[in-house]
Amino acid sequence: MELEIQILNAEFACRCCGECCSGNDNEVMVSPDEIDLLCEATNLTLDQIAEPYPEWINDQGATFTFGRVLRRGEDGNCMFLKNNRCTVYEHRPHICRTYPFMLDGDRLLVFECSGCKSGEPTPDAELIARDLLARREAEDKEFLLTKEQYQKHSMVMGSTIIFDSRGAHQHK
Repeated sequence: MELEIQILNAEFACRCCGECCSGNDNEVMVSPDEIDLLCEATNLTLDQIAEPYPEWINDQGATFTFGRVLRRGEDGNCMFLKNNRCTVYEHRPHICRTYPFMLDGDRLLVFECSGCKSGEPTPDAELIARDLLARREAEDKEFLLTKEQYQKHSMVMGSTIIFDSRGAHQHK
């Protein structure tokens, strides 16, 4: 499989440094299904785990955004990062499972990461390839269902709405 070979050649070995989960530019988009999984695993609520995607659109007196991102602490780090370890590792979102890799169509993108070019083929390349394909399928499905929700919803002047695959949610 071509994808698996490309992943092997990236020579990625996670250093468990926590850099990918740190800082103010680590917005992790999460789907409603991923949020449900995290809520179940942590006994936290949706609002404790996720916040609206921070880019808001103003149109015809309504304000809206698409989707949610994991909450971060005041330091900008993911709320689930403790001592450079993920406290929800077994339940982490697709983005976290596949970092530093992403698919752009059929093209593999490899983001800058200190774990790349380790000198050894990427361990678990087959698993990462499967996770990338599952991520693409889940993201495509989320996009199409969110688009449907947006297209069927009437904007009400003064409303603030978060759209996702499950509907239009009034934001407080």
